[in-house]
Amino acid sequence: MSDESKNRKNDFEQAGEGKQDSLVREFIDFVFENKKWWLIPILLVLGLVGLLAVLGSTGAAPFIYTLF
Repeated sequence: MSDESKNRKNDFEQAGEGKQDSLVREFIDFVFENKKWWLIPILLVLGLVGLLAVLGSTGAAPFIYTLF
């Protein structure tokens, strides 16, 4: 093995041993790094719809239905 391939393996192992970011943090890093700004409104709307679906099955349902 050459020194370069050993260094790559060591870098890979170090990355695997490092602290893992949360899913939200990884998404934010992805958006900033790849400049995919159009993903933000889509995911916000999907998140709000999911939140309404979850709250619609709880005791908050009568309050949500009066909004519409």
